Amino acid sequence: MTMRYVPEGAVSLSSDAPGWTVKNADDNSPAESRGPICWKCKGECNLRVLKKNAPSNQRTCPVCKGSGFLPMKSKYVQSISADVDKPGVITSRRRRPRGWNEFGHVPAAVQASLDIDTDDSDEKTTTQQALSILRHANGHDDDYDSKRHDVSATITKGLQEQNCPSWLPINSGEQLCNLVGRWRILQRVGSHRWTTDDLVTAYVAASTFISSNNTGEGDSSTIRYLDLGTGNASVLQMTTWYLLSSELRNHAYHIEAYGVEARTEAVGFARRSLSFNLGTIETNGKTYTGSSESITHNVEIVNGDFRDLIHSQDLSDPMQQVASERYDLITGTPPYFRIDFSGSDERITEAVINQGGMPTSMQSAPARCEFRGGIEAYCQAAAAMLQPEGVFVVCENWLNDKRAYDGARIAGLDIVSVWPVMGRVGKPEPLFAVYVMRKQSESYQDITDVQNKDEIVRDPLIVRGKDGKWTEQYAEVMKAMSIPVV
Repeated sequence: MTMRYVPEGAVSLSSDAPGWTVKNADDNSPAESRGPICWKCKGECNLRVLKKNAPSNQRTCPVCKGSGFLPMKSKYVQSISADVDKPGVITSRRRRPRGWNEFGHVPAAVQASLDIDTDDSDEKTTTQQALSILRHANGHDDDYDSKRHDVSATITKGLQEQNCPSWLPINSGEQLCNLVGRWRILQRVGSHRWTTDDLVTAYVAASTFISSNNTGEGDSSTIRYLDLGTGNASVLQMTTWYLLSSELRNHAYHIEAYGVEARTEAVGFARRSLSFNLGTIETNGKTYTGSSESITHNVEIVNGDFRDLIHSQDLSDPMQQVASERYDLITGTPPYFRIDFSGSDERITEAVINQGGMPTSMQSAPARCEFRGGIEAYCQAAAAMLQPEGVFVVCENWLNDKRAYDGARIAGLDIVSVWPVMGRVGKPEPLFAVYVMRKQSESYQDITDVQNKDEIVRDPLIVRGKDGKWTEQYAEVMKAMSIPVV
């Protein structure tokens, strides 16, 4: 049976990417090298020859060399190899223009690292060693010229498991990377990583929410925020950072936020990143809590398929908690490319990409390809979870622009603003767009009754100029997210 998406329920959580790789009976390759089914021959190993008088009506597929599948991305294989006994790294702080420093919420770990000696004494606890590594990677606020280097997360042998901060990238292939402001995100080399799509989505979501002063129905002191298919939680964290760093910090607000994600590896990375950005640190008899000022927060990552939220049946307790709320702000960054699945409601046997090539990293595949639904599923879930005056902000491939409008209409949502994003000056059309949606209601009917695109589609946001440098438009987005423009 051929299916458009992985079915909801247990099969969706049976693997991070159900059907992504398949072992044939005559396949003698090592399991750790097998990647996705070949996009060219669709796993058939051969291609039909249509030329007349050809010696054969088939030829070996030139892409997979007749194996029927592609090898895993080499960097990803190296990063997960048990044979590599090398810790990950904390990447160096971004290069900054002279006199410029990051603003906004400061994680407790960054605060604590400023009070830690930078010597490499083995007498330090694991927490102190981790903070010392972080300080080496960050450097000094007034040092704008020194050449930066990533710092290995090497902890004294025998102490690795003794209360080591979960955010420290002690495993091979892990990187604790810059995100926005002083926040960081844990990522794996050769795997899924945050992109421009995520940054623009978070910026549009947070700035739109703040400008509308949409702070909840019935309890204006609590902001309820949900990120669908959160992945490594880049959008969830960037949006939360913006809310914590905005003018809201001058008022007594509480942020209640959830990110729902089906992939277990992504859930683990997201939780560890949150422990860096919003966790507390205790060292030298002092507790560091981060610079939240008057805003309190509870941000959680929940392992589950966001499509299950609509039905609210047979959910885990954490998913039931998410489903019981209604949200002021919802974000989503759906995958863009179509997959055809074979199997049943109990088991997926094969996943063959229908558009382009399947990513050769298992974690990248569901982030880019429609394993658990496309824009339509995100619209349906958002419509079910939104407060009556809530805002849903979602990005989508520009090739799927019509699907975004159709998905919104079927779900009962109005598109009130569209932000097209172009990669470079001179490109014929945008790469993707960010759509701002609200529930259909009379209060927005005058804007979207006829869905007049000329009224709701903004001028394209162009990322790079002809010279390859950031445009002034995109630089403003970076500045708003406390990313240095150099």
